[in-house]
Amino acid sequence: MSLSIRQLPQALGAVVTGLPEKFDSVLGEQLHEAWMEHLVLFFPQAHLDDERLVELGSLFGDLAATTPGEENDARDYMTKLGKGGEILELDSDKERGANIWHTDLTFAETPSIGALLSMQVCPERGGDTMWLNQYRAYETLAEPVRILADSLRAKHGRAPFTGTAVHPVVTTHPVTGRRTLFVNRGWTAGIEGLSSIESNAILRMLCEHAERPENTVRWTWQAGDAALWDNRCTQHYAINDYGDAKRVLHRVAIYPRAAA
Repeated sequence: MSLSIRQLPQALGAVVTGLPEKFDSVLGEQLHEAWMEHLVLFFPQAHLDDERLVELGSLFGDLAATTPGEENDARDYMTKLGKGGEILELDSDKERGANIWHTDLTFAETPSIGALLSMQVCPERGGDTMWLNQYRAYETLAEPVRILADSLRAKHGRAPFTGTAVHPVVTTHPVTGRRTLFVNRGWTAGIEGLSSIESNAILRMLCEHAERPENTVRWTWQAGDAALWDNRCTQHYAINDYGDAKRVLHRVAIYPRAAA
């Protein structure tokens, strides 16, 4: 079967089928181009074991389970797997805190550029994940609000994570050159230079605008599915609607390649 990339009709996302047995640089170039265009790539029934999860993720950058310093937070639900400890196991029996719109690891000075996630154990019902398009969120702001957002910087970081960082509210994607909103409910704590009342009002407005259904795509998982997303221009939300059922995923965070 040859590689097929089918764009979804929603605001972001494409479905990739026909992954070859060997993951090489040619495949990496094809997938990277699609990743930049569609923001999220879904791989139904890819059945990536941990070795192939690392192999596929490595086509896009250096891998880590978390982010530098995050391991110092001493959270007992964090289980690292893989030969190099670059895989983070997300087990619903230990933690279900991702049911809020967020972008991964923005409390770090250098957040991950993306993530590759593989569904290991899937509930029979529920447990979908949603993603939203932060390019579209920025581009559809009213012009006066865009001008305001362009001028602001925000602090990211919340307990129990110890890291904090300040990022522009609007960033420029280093590959596509497109402007993107870069705030989220999960990690953005406040806007620099504003009172808490002013900051909360602006963040609420920006987040509510970004989270409109028109900006989103929703994926219904099956065991063996995988998803790759661009952390620089998306948010995601893991829906916690599956009761006592078990849900286990393996994730690698992707970072820019270290200089040789």
